[in-house]
Amino acid sequence: MIDCERVRKDFPELGSGLVYLDSAASTLKPKPVVDSMKEFALRRYSNVHRGTYKLAVEATRIYEEAHRVIAEFIGAKRWEEIVFTYNTTHAINLVAWTLVYNGVLKRGDEILVTEAEHHSNLLPWAAAARAVGARLRILPVDPQGIPVWEDIDEYITDRTRVVAFHLASNVTGAKAPVEEVSRAARSRGAIIVVDGAQGVPHFPIDVNSMNIDFLAFSGHKMLGPTGIGVLWGRLELLEDLEPPWQGGGQIRDVRVVGDTVAVDWDEPPWKFEPGTPPIVEAVGLTEAVRYLEKLGMSNVESHESELVRELYEWLGEIRGVKPVGPPPSQHPRTGVVSFTLEGLTPDAVSVYLASRGIAVRAGLHCAHPLHYALGLYEGTIRASLYIYNCSRDAEALVSSVESLVKLIGKTG
Repeated sequence: MIDCERVRKDFPELGSGLVYLDSAASTLKPKPVVDSMKEFALRRYSNVHRGTYKLAVEATRIYEEAHRVIAEFIGAKRWEEIVFTYNTTHAINLVAWTLVYNGVLKRGDEILVTEAEHHSNLLPWAAAARAVGARLRILPVDPQGIPVWEDIDEYITDRTRVVAFHLASNVTGAKAPVEEVSRAARSRGAIIVVDGAQGVPHFPIDVNSMNIDFLAFSGHKMLGPTGIGVLWGRLELLEDLEPPWQGGGQIRDVRVVGDTVAVDWDEPPWKFEPGTPPIVEAVGLTEAVRYLEKLGMSNVESHESELVRELYEWLGEIRGVKPVGPPPSQHPRTGVVSFTLEGLTPDAVSVYLASRGIAVRAGLHCAHPLHYALGLYEGTIRASLYIYNCSRDAEALVSSVESLVKLIGKTG
């Protein structure tokens, strides 16, 4: 179990009375994460993979150790499978354009995504399809906003080259049946790309048992800093593919041969990390992972499950409030509850809640097609819970929404 009251002491922002319910957008950073970055930046910083002096050697060791820590956290067999990017969006774009650059995606191929995807796992594939003349296919959602996973076999064909989907929705919090989708995709020889931004921070991950090819996630959604993301890829794929973005720090040798440039690429992950990488950010992400590991990811999942059950039920009892997505009792989900309030726009509700010290997000949450499929053209109000939230945070939100409903009744 997680003692959320003790955990809260590591997050100074919460000492002001803030009710922070926007962790799906970005999590708060605990003091150990900030302290680790500060200490490294002040006393141990150097560029990596370049110098032979003591400071550079130590910085390189720490940076490489960050890859090992992340690999173990998600169950990867080899630390070389961990590529540091700048965020989830960057990681998914890297996969998409690597497949285009290497001719893996070709004219006539099909790419399958779902209608529930975040734009980060939709727009790169739409662009890649346009670039090569492939077909983008969309698995629709049901009336509760869940992709119709039961129809997946009808949407995956012998021409399907990529299947890309989320671990969990950033709107409904609903988890995807990863093993079932992967099994269907694998049976047709498709490459499987998973957006883990809303999954990796919230429940235990084992990339090998998931039977996928690529997994992308962001540091800032799991207690780490902004400016760093992770792409896990199967080592055999990373070894075979050439990087589409090229420059310094990713090669063994470059030679000019006539009017051509011959390149001998470094081993993964370095050939996919051109230029100076996010070194200080990698230190922060490493400390964030160690923080989560001390809590235990199974405990994180259980803590969120209890909170989301309470919040979903309490909000559903308020007149005019409609939670989005299936009840937690019917479908496994992370700590996200999006909802609407009859008679008010999501923005108006968000402003009112902010006036009472409650931080939520309002709008379409970079998932426009999902909202439009549900007829929610102005979006939703999204409350997202994490390790530093206690039942009293859910109670504060519910109490404020009830007060707003009463206010509407008096002025309506």
